[in-house]
Amino acid sequence: MIKITDRGGNKMNQISRRQFLKAGSAAAFSTAILGMLSGCSSDPQPKTTMEQVYDPKGLIQYMKDNPTSWMSVDNGYWSEKPEDKPTTEELTTMCDVAMMAQLAVQFSEVFCVVLQDVQDQFDVIGDYWDQLFNAKGRSVTEGTATILFYADKILPQEEHATPYGSYVDSTTGLESEVGNFYSQSVTNAYLDTGIAMGWLQFAAHALGYNTHIFGGLYGEAAKTDPTRYIDGKGLKRGWGFVHSYGEDIKDIPVDGNMKLVAAVVIGKVAEGEDAMTAASKHMRPTNYSFYDGHPGEKAVISPTADSTTGATSPDATSAPTVTAETE
Repeated sequence: MIKITDRGGNKMNQISRRQFLKAGSAAAFSTAILGMLSGCSSDPQPKTTMEQVYDPKGLIQYMKDNPTSWMSVDNGYWSEKPEDKPTTEELTTMCDVAMMAQLAVQFSEVFCVVLQDVQDQFDVIGDYWDQLFNAKGRSVTEGTATILFYADKILPQEEHATPYGSYVDSTTGLESEVGNFYSQSVTNAYLDTGIAMGWLQFAAHALGYNTHIFGGLYGEAAKTDPTRYIDGKGLKRGWGFVHSYGEDIKDIPVDGNMKLVAAVVIGKVAEGEDAMTAASKHMRPTNYSFYDGHPGEKAVISPTADSTTGATSPDATSAPTVTAETE
């Protein structure tokens, strides 16, 4: 069970992880995370009912009112105070939320490693971007933690330690009926990693932290030994789809099977800055359109068409909305 308290420590609601997973949508779930972990909502008063907590419109309004909830912290704007580093408990919560994401029916390719030592973080992130943009400070500090996102199923068989298609159920010792699903699946692996990172960001912001994602890693460890944090440690990952809800069975070796995909730096902004001045403010284009129902040809819509028979608004690509963006 998950106990919910407001900022004053007063006991509020109590719900199970199963209820979390039954949330009506990712937006609704994210609203719950924001409301329960930090008390954030469009209403400054803490919410006390499940209906209020799960209001998905509250999340949309919150993000509109607080653009820094989705902006990254620009390189060099992190606090260097050790007391601003997220705690082990908070980092555990973030990772738990990341693992709640819908990952290819929970075949669960993603595996995370938390780095809390600043030198370990620097070995992965490096200072390439700091120097390139003449950053005010470092991309990682004594006040940050970094979570590495690895993924299975990316490596071809000749580079992959465990034979694909040979999944053995640890509960029976027999080859699993879904063993043939353990095969190279680069698309799913990258897709799942991105989804998990997004959910981690929501949890980090809900706990009062900001983030910066690095998809291209330039530290020495990233260039020469990206698996040094998992090699030889006997780590295993599980398959959520294979087992019943509530089980946490680790079946597949991590060592030799995973590829480092990205890293997320987590912390608070430097003293004298705020989330807006420290944000990486780049354009967020409206890269979407609505299909007109006419494959391979431009639709001709009568200017007299009403809202029930056809769209009359210009295509999104011809009417971009200018907003701030993160990297």
